[in-house]
Amino acid sequence: LRLGNLILAISLATVPTAITYGTLSIHGLNICRNLSSKITSADKIKEKCDEAAWDTTKSYIFLIGFFITLPTWMWFYLSMKKKVNQSK
Repeated sequence: LRLGNLILAISLATVPTAITYGTLSIHGLNICRNLSSKITSADKIKEKCDEAAWDTTKSYIFLIGFFITLPTWMWFYLSMKKKVNQSK
């Protein structure tokens, strides 16, 4: 029951995790674009900033997935537990 609900929660959490990951990536790249427009000769800075933005977003992917999956799993687990208890 727990493992099945966890697998279901992980599969359902992939879309919100991907959306959050994409949003954070776009946000980071927008910050780099705005920064490079304020600095003269910012070609090297923009490249490094874009790289740092992607690296930062990648480092949070598991944390994002965890915080999206955990409440989903708990909701599935509690609702199934309630159904099991009602049928007894």
